[in-house]
Amino acid sequence: MYGEIIAIGDELISGRVLNTTSTFVAYKLTLAGYSIRRITVIGDNVSDIKECLLASLKRSDFLIVTGGLGATEDDITNEAVASALGLELEVRQELVKKIEECGHRCDVAEGPYLEKMATVPKGAEILDIDSYAAGYLLRYEGKVLFFLPGVPSQLKSHVEKQVIPRLQKLLGPGQLVLYKIFKIFGLGETEINKKLEFIETNFSDVKIGYYPNFPEIHVAVTVTGSREKNNIEEIFESACSAIRQTLDIDIVAEDQDSLETVLGNLLLDKKSALAVAESCTGGLVGQRITSVSGSSGWFECGAVTYSNKAKVKILGVSPKIIEQHGAVSEQTAHEMVEGVMRLGSVPFGLSLTGIAGPTGGTPEKPVGTVFIGMGTPEKIFVERFLFPGDRQEVRLLASETALDWLRRYLKYGTDIPGYRPAKRLDQGH
Repeated sequence: MYGEIIAIGDELISGRVLNTTSTFVAYKLTLAGYSIRRITVIGDNVSDIKECLLASLKRSDFLIVTGGLGATEDDITNEAVASALGLELEVRQELVKKIEECGHRCDVAEGPYLEKMATVPKGAEILDIDSYAAGYLLRYEGKVLFFLPGVPSQLKSHVEKQVIPRLQKLLGPGQLVLYKIFKIFGLGETEINKKLEFIETNFSDVKIGYYPNFPEIHVAVTVTGSREKNNIEEIFESACSAIRQTLDIDIVAEDQDSLETVLGNLLLDKKSALAVAESCTGGLVGQRITSVSGSSGWFECGAVTYSNKAKVKILGVSPKIIEQHGAVSEQTAHEMVEGVMRLGSVPFGLSLTGIAGPTGGTPEKPVGTVFIGMGTPEKIFVERFLFPGDRQEVRLLASETALDWLRRYLKYGTDIPGYRPAKRLDQGH
């Protein structure tokens, strides 16, 4: 049982908008046990849409088509579908009523715009009458076709609440799919691959995928099989357990968790809190932390002290230290973390000061040089790193390394086994 996804929109093929909706649909359908064989992106052209639609119908059992259901002139999906399948278009009065009820929230004027939003191919089954966009289902020559709005929030609701349940009812349940993501930092992709070669050798039903997601490497573990196969869950859990044991400290998070989420949980377990002082990362560490719901329970404050004056005034860094050793130095990083811990009255702190580039480097301190300080109740640690890449990559690597260093410390204590937060990088010493 195979399906395809067709994403429609000039904004997608021009690169103006990232096609995240197809990724979401494919992921959700795969987890539900339905195989997606092809994803096609096409522009707002009636003949192209017709050609793609008819070709896909010959190959697949079901189609998911996204985009082009709105009220503007470039929304032509319904027109193309009706032409391709030989269907008439009709105005659905229940949709007209619903759109009128939602008023200004739908951002659709009266008249032809409203009518267009309520127009679908004859025989279409409206998926969710309460949605602001008319996603619908068509059945054609034994195939199942879903037409969904391209707006991500609307599409996600349709997929989870309408598409998957209807597929299960119309085509039967998909295969049993067990899936887990391990997020790795500190090891390169080939090194991880080498360490995990034994998994697919010893577990024939397990598939391993390696996906760079800078600055991490994500390892996807998938087991697919018949729902009647009794030991599939046992095989999956055994494989995951072996991966945890092998990669151990380099696993920063699993599945929907992030490094920041894991770090926050470790701090909450200790009933402790963190403060951060940033220079070269310009608030990136604080932004990552505060993206986590509930981080107020473990994040006290962040200070972006980009200039020397700010380091002195806000964090209490000694002007003599900066004059003698420079703003990018072990001594400055030490005083920065000491100052922010004092500012926030917390037992844990992080500081980052460096040269993100592309200018500002010297032979002694080239671009990519970053000093990271970690303050703990026992002592303050400072390490020097030399990160490769452009300005944004250096900043991302610095933020990941700082957060991961503290995660490792909280989980493993002062004697961090094999600590190498960026082994593939020249650490500068």
